[in-house]
This record gives sequence, structure tokens and C-alpha cells, in this order.
Amino acid sequence: MGAFSGANSYSTSGNVGVAIIAGVGGDLAFRNFTTDAEGALTGYLTIGGDLSKQTVELGPLPATADSFNISFPGDTDISLFDTVVVAAGETSVGAARVP
Repeated sequence: MGAFSGANSYSTSGNVGVAIIAGVGGDLAFRNFTTDAEGALTGYLTIGGDLSKQTVELGPLPATADSFNISFPGDTDISLFDTVVVAAGETSVGAARVP
């Protein structure tokens, strides 16, 4: 599992792992995720954590402190992406390498 670290003065921790289901897509498993960021958070698959490059929006995170899974679309080539970024609006609050 990849470990989250905070960004832009936010404290973010926890782990993320990936499970791929052929032809269907897959899930990113957030474990013991926590952040001090407030408000709506969105997850993204990114290349090197760069939100200005090609991304896959994963949608809103269901919690700021918990363990949960988020699905990604079946047509996503997960091998193109290496980092999960959690953002509040346009600001990254944490990132983790996708194992």
C-alpha cells in the first residue's frame, strides 16, 4: 500500500491500495485515512501528483477520517497513473503513490 503524506500545510495520513477487476474497473482502498482539511474532498488518479496533467476524477471522498473504497471506471488504464491526490477544490491536501 502507498502511504499518504500531507500537502500545502495540511496534515494527511493513511494508506491506499488498488484492486483491479478485469473488464469492470477496480477499487482504490483507503485505509486509516485522515486529514485536517475541511469541506468537500475529491480524489484523483494522477501522473506524478500533477493535477494539471491527465487525471481521472474519482469523485467525492465519503469521509475525512475512515477506511473506505472508491471505484474507478472500467476503461481506466491504471498503469498510466502512479499517484492518488486528494484535493479540496483546486488545492491538494495529500497524495500517495499507487502501488
